Parts: sequence; structure tokens; C-alpha cells
Amino acid sequence: MPIPYKKRQIIQIGVHQQRNQFQFVWFDKQSQIQSFSISDNERDIETHLMNRLIQDFSQVRLKLRLVGCISPHLIWSKSLILPQSLNAQECEQQCRFVLQKELPIPFEELWFDYISTPLKQGFRLEIYAVRRMVAQEAQKAYGALSLDVLDVAYYAILRSFRLFLGEDQDNSLYLYQDESHCFAMMNTHQGLQLLQTQENLTALYTQFCQRFETESARIYVYQTDDVQRTDLPESWQRVETELPFIALGNSLWQKDFVQNNGDSSTALLNGCLNEGH
Repeated sequence: MPIPYKKRQIIQIGVHQQRNQFQFVWFDKQSQIQSFSISDNERDIETHLMNRLIQDFSQVRLKLRLVGCISPHLIWSKSLILPQSLNAQECEQQCRFVLQKELPIPFEELWFDYISTPLKQGFRLEIYAVRRMVAQEAQKAYGALSLDVLDVAYYAILRSFRLFLGEDQDNSLYLYQDESHCFAMMNTHQGLQLLQTQENLTALYTQFCQRFETESARIYVYQTDDVQRTDLPESWQRVETELPFIALGNSLWQKDFVQNNGDSSTALLNGCLNEGH
């Protein structure tokens, strides 16, 4: 009697390297969040990961989709407000036109993606680009792990915030700090406002308000355990979790990222991308 063929189930896994560890996050059969960490010096990391996954997906043939991220300072971005909506083909044409016009880099050396969002009046197109060699170099940080998607770090961070807090509200500012990064992020009608610095959070907040000439009604903060914590204003709300924050956000790629019902395409690198996109 022939053995029935079982189609492989795709398991999306967020991965991030932090504190000499690879951190992995995924959702099990019951949609519960699971995590696993291992030293980045360990051999056969993917084998260890598969052994852990079998505990959650027994008797299932697995295919992994590994989602990592790249630091924002390595990418180029631009936000456009257009008078009318564009379809996917028109968005790509607009991206190509802008990139060829504004970047002194041969177009064939770039990978790009975009996020399109219909507005009450007009249409927002956010364009992201990275040099191929930069993206490939960033992937080397993941060692023998072969990434399928390389997103932008601040989008992973925002997805984690939204998992705990719900959808964005007007004038909400998100502050993130770990041993390497300190980000301030706010979504506006014009697009994402972002500031990255080496300062502490209160200094970052002050710089953000001065640069963008804005004040925030709600301020949310996440800091990793390795960051020395100082007293923050009482009105600031901390988000506390034992889950690795960026790996969690990576695991949520294209799952919960609310874009005002927009068309999101934030992957900068995966096996499905064509020569330019």
C-alpha cells in the first residue's frame, strides 16, 4: 500500500542575533508564541532548531521560512504622497523612476520594495532600497542560516509593539533600546518618522520632538534586559516581555502588520524577489 504524501507545512520563524545568541520565535499549532535561543557558536544550529520545532509540530513535514532584518542605516528610503491610487505595476514603475533619478547607483545593483497606503485624500508610497552587496553582507551575520526574508528592523519593532498594544493611535511614539540600537518611531499621514541615536531615551525623545516639531500624546518604551535602566517620566508606558522583541516582530512579518489596509511589501530580500524588486 503506498504511503500517502504529506505536503510540507510552512512555518514562519523570526530570527535575530543578539548577545552572542540566535533568537527564534514562531507560532505553534494553537497559535501560541514559542521561542528558542542558542549560542551563535553552536554547530548545526538549524538542526537544533528543527529538533525544538518537532516538539510543537510532531508528525508534520516542515518547511522553514526564516525572517531576519537589517539595520535602517543600511537602507535608503523615501515617502511620496501622490494625488491618486496606483496599482502594483504602477507602484513598481514609480519606484524604478524615483530610484534611477535619485540614487547614483546602477539600478541593477539595487534591491527595492515599497509600502502603498490609500489615504482619505491621496495615496502614500514608501520606497525602500538597499545595495545587493550590502544586503548579502548583512545576511552573513546569520551564519549558516539561510534567510528567506530580510526586513527592516524598525518594522519588526513596530510589529511587536502592536502585538502588545493594538493598532496605532494618533501621536503615539514608540521608543526602543537595546545594546546596539536606540530608535524613536511615529507613524504619521506623511509616513513613518524615525530617529536613531546613541543617546539615552529621554535625550532621544527630546531630539525627536525638536527634529519633527511634534509632541506625543502616548509614549511606549521597550528596553532589553542588558540596558541600564533609568527613571522615566510616569506618563511613559513600558512594554515588558520575556520574548526576544525583534525576533518576535520578524515572526509577525506579513501577519499582523496593519497598514491602513494598504498593500505592504516590506521584504528587501527573499527567494521570490525578482531582479529589481
